[in-house]
Amino acid sequence: MQTTLTVRLSEKEALDLQAICEMTGKSRSEVVRDALRAKSFRARLDAVRAFAVPRAQEAGLLTEEDVFREIS
Repeated sequence: MQTTLTVRLSEKEALDLQAICEMTGKSRSEVVRDALRAKSFRARLDAVRAFAVPRAQEAGLLTEEDVFREIS
């Protein structure tokens, strides 16, 4: 299923979008979809971090070296 979305951009945002399109050779739709995927990934990653970091700290895993030591 595909959905059409209308987005109102400021003049600067529209110019920025156009510049990205010209630099990448992608359409506006492709650039916006890429940005949405990146934002979605980042939001999921932030949620995992918010869940995992406090638990790791409680377990004494404060650095990458602590983690590597535990899994080695």
